[in-house]
Amino acid sequence: MCGFVSVLGKVDAIELKQMATAVATRGPDGQGEYVSPLFSAIHHRLAIIGPDERGTQPMVLDDVVVVFNGCIYNYKILREKLEADGVRFISDADTEVIPHLYRRFGMGMFNLLEGMFAIVLWDKQEELCVVGRDTFGEKPLFVCQQNGRIGFASSQNAFEKGHWSLTPNLTTVYNILTRMRAEAPQTMYEEVSQVPAGCYAIARVGQPLQLRRYFFLPEPDQPLDLMEHEIQAEVKTMLVQSITSKTIADKPLGVFLSGGVDSSLIAGVLKQDAGLDVHSFCVRFAGGPQDYDESPFAQQVADHLGTTHTTLEVNASAHTCLDDLAAAFDMPVTNASALPTYLISQAAKPYVDVALSGVGGDELFGGYPRYLGMKWQKKLQRMPARGLLLKGMESLGDSASSRNLRGRMRRLFQGLNMNPSQAYMHWTSTTDSPWSEMFHGLQLPQPEHAWKNASQLAGGLEGLLDDYGAVNGAMIYDMIHYVGDDLLAVGDRMSMAHALELRAPFLDAGLFSFLATLDETWKVQGLPWQEHLKVMLKRITCDYMPKEMVYRPKQGFMAPIKHWLRADFKDDIQAMIADKPLAGLVQQSFVQEQWQRHQAGEDKSDILWGLLLMNRWMQQHGWQF
Repeated sequence: MCGFVSVLGKVDAIELKQMATAVATRGPDGQGEYVSPLFSAIHHRLAIIGPDERGTQPMVLDDVVVVFNGCIYNYKILREKLEADGVRFISDADTEVIPHLYRRFGMGMFNLLEGMFAIVLWDKQEELCVVGRDTFGEKPLFVCQQNGRIGFASSQNAFEKGHWSLTPNLTTVYNILTRMRAEAPQTMYEEVSQVPAGCYAIARVGQPLQLRRYFFLPEPDQPLDLMEHEIQAEVKTMLVQSITSKTIADKPLGVFLSGGVDSSLIAGVLKQDAGLDVHSFCVRFAGGPQDYDESPFAQQVADHLGTTHTTLEVNASAHTCLDDLAAAFDMPVTNASALPTYLISQAAKPYVDVALSGVGGDELFGGYPRYLGMKWQKKLQRMPARGLLLKGMESLGDSASSRNLRGRMRRLFQGLNMNPSQAYMHWTSTTDSPWSEMFHGLQLPQPEHAWKNASQLAGGLEGLLDDYGAVNGAMIYDMIHYVGDDLLAVGDRMSMAHALELRAPFLDAGLFSFLATLDETWKVQGLPWQEHLKVMLKRITCDYMPKEMVYRPKQGFMAPIKHWLRADFKDDIQAMIADKPLAGLVQQSFVQEQWQRHQAGEDKSDILWGLLLMNRWMQQHGWQF
């Protein structure tokens, strides 16, 4: 993990250094600089593989300048093949395979890389700039094309610190408040874009970037060359290979262990298949509600597997956390899992420099009740008296528990009045309030971006549902956007705020392509109120743990935000209502209504937390309307 800024075109040294201050916390172990009339870059390094000075970036080899953020998990295999071809290496860093692969395979190198990465490469011979982002979008790559030059950065904030003209993107603000995230290529500024996951781009000085895709979604009807009894064994083999490949490091490595299926399987594979001594961590909120405390489950798993386990108890100050989280996000994501991710990263950093998490397991293997909702949505529309049932559920309101089963069932039945794509958007939104209820002024038309992400190429959520079916289509959509634009962004920003490298062992292109079109019964079975989720993954996990540990109710990685809103954050919300919410963009009446409903017992924590975080972010960035 690292951070970099680079500019194709003219840039003075002072501007470049000012931009680089935005990425300095991502790489505390070293700094390198490359300056030329056509291309310049500064790189801040977090040295995990080949950590000595020979791996310093920008790395210049064979007239190729490279700045790189991430980890190439198969770099040793690639290195062996290159050495057999006569290449001599000067370092032990994974970065060094990139310029050699480029010289031999050109843009084909992106299909050879297995890992998480954001790469900017300058070919001095051809005066060509090449950039690329990994398959799932684990590593950020922001771009600004302006006045005949192109800037690249690991943080959107870098462009705030340089000589770039930036216009707030109000559509992005609305999308983050209602969906918790902005979807690539969108950013907080109209002039800044994200390179979509699974894409690379090329440019010459004075010319615009030309975007191309190297990773494509699998065909919906791809043939399966395995007998049914062979499928689970094949998936387990792929999982073990993917998990063990993510352990390559020259620094201490640990596992974020919640006691759930995903993280427990990772720890089990590392202990039993890889034979590693595993240091595992979980976080507990001091004084927090019991149903938010996963530490007893994590301890059970750790005891069974024999990991060296540390429970990190945090005394979280709500106000300090809000400030810290807003500062850590260059582009806000209002998923409340950011708070425990931030705190566990902060607490684990003194022990390890690399941590593995279970991100992606739910979306690959069917871990959310909403996937069962998609399976039954059309059938339940024929249920007699469902209108009366919905009225009864609405009268009951929300429950105080972390799972809020009453609220989930109410939203399920509300979705029965919609088509499948509308229902899924309803189930995964923080609010259904339109622009006119939330914002001052009319919504301006958003110009269509020339760059498309994978879901847009497939016709969006509706196209994915049509092509892959209700369950698989929803899961693919979540892999592209909920994982890519939400969970991975949270993991990257919260861990890198403490210079901790976070890896996601479930994210493997081959595994994703195999599972994406696999029959849904391998993933979810049962009814929305009788959940059988992660069917195959739980069977695989039983090879490592007792059944009673595997089949305990799902909890999720959450902080007690909805309780804190009624206590710790009460003054913050009231101050926001009394002032001009979100720099004058949001109507006071909207915030007041959400706050009153939350105090009355409804769970409005998602939208209220989003408003608080976005409000603080705008204050820190000096936004005013």
